[in-house]
Amino acid sequence: MPSGTARAIAQTMTQQCIARRLRQVNRRVTRLYDDALRPYGLTVNQLHILAVVIDQGQIRPGQLGQILGMEKSTVSRTVDRMVKKAWLQIMPGQDGRTQLLSATPQGRQLLQTTAPVWETLQAGVLDSLSAGGQDLLQGLGLGHEGAIAAADDNDSFDAGFATDAADFYGN
Repeated sequence: MPSGTARAIAQTMTQQCIARRLRQVNRRVTRLYDDALRPYGLTVNQLHILAVVIDQGQIRPGQLGQILGMEKSTVSRTVDRMVKKAWLQIMPGQDGRTQLLSATPQGRQLLQTTAPVWETLQAGVLDSLSAGGQDLLQGLGLGHEGAIAAADDNDSFDAGFATDAADFYGN
């Protein structure tokens, strides 16, 4: 438990907070996926939406948000963009007050086209995260006392993770 002055407590929290470290890892991994998917005009969030919609066949936007843990406004904004790109379509629900989302043929084709990119990213990220469990622990600053201090240095934090698609693919 942190104790002492407000500054000492703040330093302990900023150096050891698991939630902060996980957010950093999440941002870096998301950036990898987004960079690799950019040539297809797609983000990883859009890919997740497309995959869930295709998997479900038809789905209400609220259900989609629940499955993906996304806020209503984020689902609405992202789905609107995907409809404009002709990847999804919106149809009226049974009672006229609800809507159903489904994938278009272009959306299905996009998922098939990007699947090899996703598979490569999955394998690479899993390899980075599972190398004896140490890359993830060190990235989180939890590996050992030295890793906690070293994790504040961005170069050491990034050491276990490719920082962009070119690095990831070895280009």
